[in-house]
Amino acid sequence: MSTASEPTASQRFLDALIPVVGPLSAIRVAGRAQFQKSGFPTRRNEAWRFTDLKPLIDARFAPVAPSDDLAGLDEAVARHPAGVDRLVFANGRFDPSRSEIGAQVDGVILGAFANWALSHEAEATALFDLAGGAERALLSLNAAFFGDGLVLDVPAGVTLERPVHVLYWNQPVASHIKSLIRLGDGAKATVVQHFAGSGQGWTNLAETVELGAKAHLGLHTLQDEAAEALHTAHLTASIGARAELNAFRLDLGGRLSREDGVLTIAGENAVCGYSGAYLLSGRQEQAVASVIEHAVPRGRTHEVFKGCIADRAHGVFQGKIRVAPDAQKTDGYQLNKTILLGERASIDAKPELEIYADDVKCSHGATVGDLDETALFYLRSRGIPADIARHMLIKAFLVETVELIQHVPTRDLFAAAIADRLAGESP
Repeated sequence: MSTASEPTASQRFLDALIPVVGPLSAIRVAGRAQFQKSGFPTRRNEAWRFTDLKPLIDARFAPVAPSDDLAGLDEAVARHPAGVDRLVFANGRFDPSRSEIGAQVDGVILGAFANWALSHEAEATALFDLAGGAERALLSLNAAFFGDGLVLDVPAGVTLERPVHVLYWNQPVASHIKSLIRLGDGAKATVVQHFAGSGQGWTNLAETVELGAKAHLGLHTLQDEAAEALHTAHLTASIGARAELNAFRLDLGGRLSREDGVLTIAGENAVCGYSGAYLLSGRQEQAVASVIEHAVPRGRTHEVFKGCIADRAHGVFQGKIRVAPDAQKTDGYQLNKTILLGERASIDAKPELEIYADDVKCSHGATVGDLDETALFYLRSRGIPADIARHMLIKAFLVETVELIQHVPTRDLFAAAIADRLAGESP
C-alpha cells in the first residue's frame, strides 16, 4: 500500500462507516478529523511493521443489525457461568434484556459506558487520547464512532465478591467499544471479557484501566470471534503503588486480531502481569504489541506469551519493557515461546528491553520450534493416535501459560476453550 494512495483508501473507509449518534459529540468530531489527517498505519510505522491491515482496509460493513436478528447470541449467553454479574453488548450496544447485574455495594458503578458518559462528560472526554499519528489511527476511529462498552468504578476498600463477565457479540458490522475499569485504593475485582459473534464484523476496543494503591484487578479476555471477523484492541493501564494487575488474553478466533497495550507502573512496588496464549490456523493473523513503562522504583513485570501456529497463519509478538532513569530496583521478565505446526506457519517475535536505570533485574527472550518429537513418539508408543497425541501436547503447552490466571474458575474456563478449539480442528 503506497503512501500516495493512503489518504484515498482512508477516506473511502471512513465514508463507509455508519455515523453514530450519542454522547460526547465534540470528541467524535475530533476523532474523525484526526483519522482524516493521519490515515491508517503502514509497515513504515515501527509498531505496525509486521501487521498487514489490508483485510480491514478492504472490508465493508453492513448497517447495525436489528436486535431480533442475533442468531447464536442466546446460546452464547447460556454458556456463561452462573453466580456472576453479566453484561451483554450486541453489535456494540448494551443489551439489558440479556444482562444480569445484581445489587452492588454503595458507590460501585457497573453498567454501560454510554449511559455513564451522559452524566460524566468531562471524565469521559478525558479518557480519549487523540495524540499521535497513524500508529494510533484505530483509537481515532474509536473516538469518532464508539457506541458503548463496560464501565466499572469500584470505590476504595471495596471487594467485588462476584466476577464481572462481559459478552461482546458482533455480527458483520463495525462495533467501536469504549471501556473503563477503575479501582480505588485497596479495591479488588475480577473481569472476564468474551468476544464472539458471526460473520465478517469488526470489533475495535479502546480500554482504560486505572488502579489505585493496593488495588487488585484480574482482567481476562477470551477472543473467540468468527473465523472471518476482525478484532483490534488497545489497552491503556495505570498501576498504582503496591497494586497488582493480573491480565491475560487468549486469542482463538478472527481473521485478523491485534492488541496494543500501553501499561504504566505508576506507583512503587506495583506488579504488572500481562500475558496470553494464541492458537492460530488457516490464514489467521494475530499480533500483540505492548509497551510496559516502569516510571518509578521497585516495580515488577511478568510478561509471557505462548502460542501454536498452523497452516499459513501468522503471529506477531512485539513486547517492550522500558525502565525510566528513576525506576531503580525494577524486576522485569519477558518471554515469548511459539510452536510452528506447519512449513508455512510463521511468527515475528521482537522482545525488547529499554533500560535507563543501573540497578535493575531484567530479562527477555523468544523461542520458536516444533512439537517435541520425543514426547510425540512416547505418546504414540502407548497407542495414542497421532492427532490426539498432537492435541495433548499442544494443550499442555498452552495451558501452562493459562495457569498464570489467578482466578481459578476463569483459568478452568480458558483451558476448556482451548480444548474445545482443538477438538474442532486438526492443527
